[in-house]
Order: sequence, then C-alpha cells, then structure tokens
Amino acid sequence: MSQPIPTERVQVAAVLRRMREQAGVTRGEAAELLGCTPSKIGDLELGRSGAKPAELEKLLVRYGAGTGQREELIRYARASRSRKPRGTYGSIPVPANLRRVLALEAQARETAHYSGELIPPVLQVRSYTEALLPGGPVKLVELHLARRDCLERTDRPRLRLRCVLGEAALRTGIGGEAVMAAQLARLCWLNETAPNVEIHVLPTGAGAHPFLGRTVTLHFFPRPAPAVMITGGHDRDIFCDRPAALRDAVERFTALRARALGVRESTEFLRRLGQHRASTVEDSHAR
Repeated sequence: MSQPIPTERVQVAAVLRRMREQAGVTRGEAAELLGCTPSKIGDLELGRSGAKPAELEKLLVRYGAGTGQREELIRYARASRSRKPRGTYGSIPVPANLRRVLALEAQARETAHYSGELIPPVLQVRSYTEALLPGGPVKLVELHLARRDCLERTDRPRLRLRCVLGEAALRTGIGGEAVMAAQLARLCWLNETAPNVEIHVLPTGAGAHPFLGRTVTLHFFPRPAPAVMITGGHDRDIFCDRPAALRDAVERFTALRARALGVRESTEFLRRLGQHRASTVEDSHAR
C-alpha cells in the first residue's frame, strides 16, 4: 500500500540537497559524516526517508548553515516526522512522480499555473475528470477530484491560485458539449465567487511565449521550504527548485499573465463560451 510522502519532508530534502551542492560537499563526504552510505544521503535528498534532528544538525553545520537557519529547518523537519499522513492511496498504483505532485500541491500556500490544452485537476468538474480517465477506477477519479479540496480547506489558509489557461483548453471537446459547458460554468463561478482564485484566459492570437507546448506549475510554501517548479510534458514531470530558474519562471509567468485577459474579461469570455456550448446541447435535444 502506497503512503503519501509528507510534504515537509520533501521540502527539507530539497533544502538539504541545495545546501550540500552550494557548500561543495559530495554525497560521499556527507555519508562519511553520518556514518552511512551515499544511497542514504540520496534518500534523504529525495524525501524517501526523513533525517533525524541529530543527523540534520550535523549536515547543516557541515554545510555552513547559521544557527537560526538550522533551528528553523530542524523545527520544520520535526513537523514532517510528527505529522500523520492525510490518507493512503489504497490499492491504486500511483507513480512516484504523481505522489510527489500530490504532496507538493496539498501543502502549497500559493500556486501559479499555466496550461494551454487542459484544465488543471484542481479546477475540474467530475464529468471532465471522468472523460480524461475513461474506464479508470472510481478511486483514481476520486483521488484526482480530491485535489480540489485545497481551494476550500478550513484547517489552514486556502490555496491562493493564479491560473492562465490557453483558449484552446476551453475549446476542446473533452467529454462533449455538455461536459465542457459544465466545466466552463465552474471556471466562471470560481472567478466570481472565490477570492483566492484568479483565472486568466490567454487568447489564441496572443502569439508565441516561453511556456508554449508545456504546462508549468509554480508552488510556493511557508519558510524555510523553497519554491518548486513542475514542468509537465507528454510523458513526465520535471521538478526544479533552483533559485535562478524559479526567478526566471516567475518573471515569465507574470509577463504571460499580463498578456492574458484580466479576471473580469476572462469571466465574461468563459460565460459567453459556456452559454454557447449549453445552447448547442439544448438544440441537439430539441431535434
């Protein structure tokens, strides 16, 4: 049975790897410091296992971290060891990459997302998700639908989502006209009623841009966790937490959002397109 990876552990792992590389310490040298194998250091840096506070203290001292930074990171690591997983994936075979995506998404404080072809799971209606997973297990559909919970959670601040959707994602016929009409209505409703959600439409004629042909998600977390960028392609997700790459991605997303329609204009666009699809469904029923 697969267990969700504690998100704090994933973020501590990312910090450890980055600090080790910045300090010029090899995995072998870090392993010698702890009296373990380099593979254990690899597991710590990928979040497959969590570091004990004493181990973390040794590594952080070797990496040159200051007292305040060490104390903050150790507190964060203790949270990852004490926090119980939110649940299990049961018998559903969930790839490691998707488990990491789910963990990061669930813990993010703020997310910026671009997609040119698909509505992201966090915004999907059930019929849209089911159309993307034809014949898939009910539990897998529920797993994806549960990703929407971060927009309405009550145990901590709701996720702040800024999303840029290419017009093509709104004009695809996934599931048919009725499904797309319901999906567009959901997007319109969120833009009008959810203060933590901004959905911007990027018109087809907007031209080329740096994110063309891929999905890009930027997750931001409470300190000391670093931000993470997930770039999605046709067959895999690529994770990156390099500060320079993230700064560049944030600048590009900000510029892309400025080229897209504003929230009010996007809402009107979504409403018109949704009404057109709904009327198409009504006409087909009237025949």
